[in-house]
Amino acid sequence: MTWLEFALLHTEAPTTVRVAARHGSRYAEPTEIGPCVVNRNVVFCPPDIDVPPGSLVTLPTGRTTRVRAACHLDAHGYRLPGHLQLDLE
Repeated sequence: MTWLEFALLHTEAPTTVRVAARHGSRYAEPTEIGPCVVNRNVVFCPPDIDVPPGSLVTLPTGRTTRVRAACHLDAHGYRLPGHLQLDLE
């Protein structure tokens, strides 16, 4: 199963979030990433995204929050494909 297939199975429609990646004490221009699966304090993103901790994420609801931790996870033969998990504050 690819990331896109997984995201479409678990959301009504592809969801994007806006991310201003943090690089040192500066933030990059916000960019949209997706498709994502958004839970209250966790965002599951495609595996080829790089979002360091401390980056700002604007959710589809309009809420902006900071990334507490970001972890790239491999599929390891499970039904959940490789992805980037963002834990939010």
